[in-house]
Amino acid sequence: MGRGAGAGTSQIFTSSTVHTLTADRPPAFATLGETIVAVGSVERLRGMFPDAAVHDFGDGVLMPGFNDAHQHPSMFAEQLLGVDLSPELVGSRTQLLELLRERAARTPTGEWVLGTRYDHTKSTGGAVLTRVDLDEACPEHPVFIRQIGMHWGVLNSAGLRAVKLTDASAAPVGGEFGRDEAGRLNGVVYERAVHELVDLAIPAPTLAGQLDGLRRYQRNMHSAGITSVGDALVFPRGLRVLQEAYALGELTMRVNMLLAYPVLDALEALGLRTGLGDTWLRVGGVKTLVDGAIAGGTCLLEEPYEDGCAHGIQATPTEELNEFVRRVHDAGSTACVHANGDRAIRLLLDAVEAAQLANPRPGARHRIEHCTLVDTEILKRIKALDMVAVPFGSYVAFHGEKLPGYYGMDRVARMFAHRDLLDAGIPVAGSSDFPCGPYEVLLAMRSCVTRCAEDGTELGGNQRITTAEALALYTTGSAYASGEEDRKGRLAPGMLADFVVLDRDPLNTPPEELADIGVAQTWVGAEPMWLREDSA
Repeated sequence: MGRGAGAGTSQIFTSSTVHTLTADRPPAFATLGETIVAVGSVERLRGMFPDAAVHDFGDGVLMPGFNDAHQHPSMFAEQLLGVDLSPELVGSRTQLLELLRERAARTPTGEWVLGTRYDHTKSTGGAVLTRVDLDEACPEHPVFIRQIGMHWGVLNSAGLRAVKLTDASAAPVGGEFGRDEAGRLNGVVYERAVHELVDLAIPAPTLAGQLDGLRRYQRNMHSAGITSVGDALVFPRGLRVLQEAYALGELTMRVNMLLAYPVLDALEALGLRTGLGDTWLRVGGVKTLVDGAIAGGTCLLEEPYEDGCAHGIQATPTEELNEFVRRVHDAGSTACVHANGDRAIRLLLDAVEAAQLANPRPGARHRIEHCTLVDTEILKRIKALDMVAVPFGSYVAFHGEKLPGYYGMDRVARMFAHRDLLDAGIPVAGSSDFPCGPYEVLLAMRSCVTRCAEDGTELGGNQRITTAEALALYTTGSAYASGEEDRKGRLAPGMLADFVVLDRDPLNTPPEELADIGVAQTWVGAEPMWLREDSA
């Protein structure tokens, strides 16, 4: 399986149930190369394409492939090379430290030991590890474990030395350091302190290692029915690995890249803008961040957190944010800005309003990545600016146990506000933010439809949407968010032949069972990218 095998050939696809996400419900469609060219009955299509191979999926449910508008594949390809501390795998401090100790034992002294997807609420009982804990496991190696939300992490003592941090060090603008009661660094670093100090000090992995991680990542995505993703913060080395995979014909899913804010100068110098590329790899916008993470408890709020101690972290100063939005807007590109808290969203809306007032650009489709905590005023402003919202899909299910403690139930009822956003007429895309949340789209759909955490607790039931609306988030909604609604999200002539075959029809499945639906096959460009053994 792979790209190019079916180039230029015609094929016919049919099943007992076909959801095209159009007004019509044809039982089959025909493709030429990677594009759908006709729909109708199998008999009619055979008459049009007598040499076409016919693929009949029987009782399978055929529908457009899932499109996750906001993930981090190029970052995760690197994270796969570290120690996986996912909460599904690690349930205690002892187990976590033992995994780090095992990696250190086969790592040359002085080289970094890196851990990923650390979730303090699920793996260490709510207590955040410190440098002292990590020193216990790895006294001779610099260590950095990245929290699952990717907005903070923990260094051990050797790691602090490697990053050249001392108790007298001042945090960069938009970042913070954790300290103990005596004022000494405890190893925890937040926001820009991670991106501008730690990440720059850790040696880059080899290109071969990154490519191997990307291959593993793509297999996982295809097994979940995902055919397109948005890579929501692409730095130069991430761009390199995506381009290399593309050149080698190893890019088996379509990637809409949001280039990271440090490349803005280069983009302006070259005159590059949103839309450059093809159906496999394209520039979808330029990304920066206003605040921190919902699951990490660092987003920027109007009212303080439930403990009353803080309002969160503003990762980008207001003047810098305004300049970023203006420059991206004036260049004719799409500004894609991470804003979780209500104060952060308002700062972003101020910046977009100013840019549009100075240089009106109808149809700019600037995006609010996450757009988590909203109210009536915010909704009206988003709608007036024709912006696109890209909220988390699975966070109630996956991170639900954290939310009331950070934000209280009243604010949880305004978070991931799919119902309010859709009712306000705002375009909404589906997003996992993987690896910050799980990538399985059917789990996200269950979360959006039930608004229940894993233990069954209802969190913001007022934001429930229908299964059909949840499916639209991850098909037509994500296609619109990337400006590709003319080629993705539906099964119709002129659209890309990207589709998934499911065991059951989600539109006729009880909401609480959506995550149990199996993915039998995933096809991209009319080529099979994943076939479950019993469906091949």
